[in-house]
Amino acid sequence: MGTVFLRLARVAPGNGLRCSLLRSAGLEIGDNVKVDRHSIVWKGAKLADNVKIRHHAKIIASEIGSNSVIDTGSQILGLERNKVIIGEHTYIGFNNILDGSGGLTIGNHVHIAGPSVGIWTHSTVNKALMSSKITDNTHRMEGPVIIEDSVWIGGLSTIYPNVTIGHHSVVLPNSVVNKNVEPYTVVGGSPAVFKRKIEIGENGAEIIA
Repeated sequence: MGTVFLRLARVAPGNGLRCSLLRSAGLEIGDNVKVDRHSIVWKGAKLADNVKIRHHAKIIASEIGSNSVIDTGSQILGLERNKVIIGEHTYIGFNNILDGSGGLTIGNHVHIAGPSVGIWTHSTVNKALMSSKITDNTHRMEGPVIIEDSVWIGGLSTIYPNVTIGHHSVVLPNSVVNKNVEPYTVVGGSPAVFKRKIEIGENGAEIIA
C-alpha cells in the first residue's frame, strides 16, 4: 500500500495532499514542506521542516535537513544501507546527480550550483576494463564523499569517490575533484588544483592570493 501512496503523490493536485500521501506511505515529512508536482519522493526519504522539492526532482533513501531546497530535475539517490545525508539551509541546483551508493554526507549552508554537477561515490571503470558482466559487481569500487559546511560548488563539476571537501571552500565551475579539498581554499580545473585562499572576516568572505 505504501508504494501506491508514493505513486499517487507524484501527480496529486495540491501540495497538502501530496505531503499527506507521503506521510501515509510511512515517510517522515516535516512541517511546511513543499513538494512540487511530478517530483518523486520515494522509500527511505525524510524531509525536515521547510524543505522544498522542485518539479521533476527525485529523492530516494535520503534525509534532507530543514530549510534546504532541491531544485528542478535533480536526483538524490541513496540506498537503504547508505542514505544520503543533507544538512540544513543547503541548496542543490537544477539537474544535478548525487549518488549515495558509497556514502554521501553534505553539511549545512552548502550550495551546489546547477547544471549538471555529478557527485559520484562509486566507479565502474574496473568493471569495464575487466570485461565484467553487467550483473557482476566484483570490480565495482565504492568510496564516500563528504562535503563539509559552507561550501560552494560550481556547475558542470564532477566529484569522484573518496573525497572530502573541507568547510568554507569553493570549487570553481567545470572542475573535476579527485582528491581532498582543504578548508578555506578555492580549487578549480581538471583535475582540480589549489587556486586561492579564503579569509572570513566581519565584513564577509575575501578571496586572496
